[in-house]
Amino acid sequence: MILQDFEKKIFKFIRDYKIFNKYDKILLGVSGGKDSMSLLHVMFKLSKIMGFEIAVAHLNHGMREEADNDEAFVRQACWKLNVPFFSKKADVFTYSKENKVGVEVAGRNLRYEFFYETLRRLSYNKIATAHHMDDLFETMIYRILRGTGIYGLGGLIPIEEEITKPMLCIDLEEIKNYVTINNIEYVEDKYNYSLDYARNKIRYEFTPLFEKINPRYKESFFRLAKIIWSYREEVKRKFEERSEISKDSLKLRLENDFFDGEIIRIAFLKFGKYPPNMEETEKIIKMRKGGVRKINGLSITKKSDSLLVKI
Repeated sequence: MILQDFEKKIFKFIRDYKIFNKYDKILLGVSGGKDSMSLLHVMFKLSKIMGFEIAVAHLNHGMREEADNDEAFVRQACWKLNVPFFSKKADVFTYSKENKVGVEVAGRNLRYEFFYETLRRLSYNKIATAHHMDDLFETMIYRILRGTGIYGLGGLIPIEEEITKPMLCIDLEEIKNYVTINNIEYVEDKYNYSLDYARNKIRYEFTPLFEKINPRYKESFFRLAKIIWSYREEVKRKFEERSEISKDSLKLRLENDFFDGEIIRIAFLKFGKYPPNMEETEKIIKMRKGGVRKINGLSITKKSDSLLVKI
């Protein structure tokens, strides 16, 4: 099977970061937009080469009048490719109000709840989303503005647990060219252009300024992200070396170096909790022997040279 340059680039990225293996069963998140329709067509092609299986999950978010048409569009595209299709209806606006979160967060939460629910039901082992280089850049900028540390600066990453992002190596312009050349149909979401959302403000207001300074700014941020991905792998190795995990607790060995703070934040992620900020992390490290702190649903006790973390 002959691959186009666009497809070769994604294939190499998948191989370089060991994102997929033969016999993987991968659930694709497909909304119907140009990004996810590109993901569907590329992964369909690569499944024949790499020997993995794919299926599609589509969340009908109910945010637009066209939502039902979008669902029907993706269903039809999957039927043409003979790819299994699964969908679910949700009310993002109601979820947003009831849980007191923004619409962006509500949509993301509902999508991933559906993805994981479908993943478990089908006994699949990976989820693939259509995030690309523009999304990576916007996430890095957003996190810098929010005050992230080095670990968080990496933004989106190629693979973390079951979640994969095989298209981070290509940008939106390449996606537009790919769907045009291959006559791939897609739907447009008007919310992608609304300046009510932080990421869209970055895309439409910040990005032109970066482009004036360096037209290849996305590639520069991508290189930085790759360095940080390597750093994150080193942090994970340090965590494995310095942690002892039991059923409901985790013991962390402190070595009075820079990595102490990083492994504490990973410990929170292991319990499914949001990590403390840098200031809170420093307070944890400097606790007196026998001291106890309760943060984000976890209890942390200071031993002589270690921390005991419990739910």
